[in-house]
Amino acid sequence: MPMPTMNFIILLVLIAVVALFATAFGKRGKPVYSFTGCPLMSESEIRFYRVLQMAVPNELVFPQVGMAALVRPRYADADSRFVPAFRTISQRRIDFVVCNRDSMEVRCLVELDDSSHDARRDQARDAITAQAGYRTVRVRAGRRYDIDGLRNRVLNTPANPKRLLG
Repeated sequence: MPMPTMNFIILLVLIAVVALFATAFGKRGKPVYSFTGCPLMSESEIRFYRVLQMAVPNELVFPQVGMAALVRPRYADADSRFVPAFRTISQRRIDFVVCNRDSMEVRCLVELDDSSHDARRDQARDAITAQAGYRTVRVRAGRRYDIDGLRNRVLNTPANPKRLLG
């Protein structure tokens, strides 16, 4: 067999062996996920968001804020308790965060209690945010809201000093 043909066959065998090893020892077994979009808020949350904006027009209202944007475990990153503590907050969201327009201080957290809320889970969430120094205003979902009453509840909640969004 001529030398160039032999080199070509050896090269093909080497490529096949490398491909086999890459397949056998590569990132095999990792699931491939599929994703689709979803609405940011439910219809009742959208209706309430508009009412809340009317109630506090001089404040900023942020919907669906990740709890980890507001709360952090008190442990150092290297502490073995950090990751489990972070996991308790990383997947949770706050329905609405009301901030002072100028300073971005968090005035309060607003939770819309609708059919999706679980009292036991909400109690645990409130304990975490209270420990971090935030006050929660809970509003029962409904067809109509008292804008003045809502304004009083939100604005009479003392601002949290040194609590900035983010």
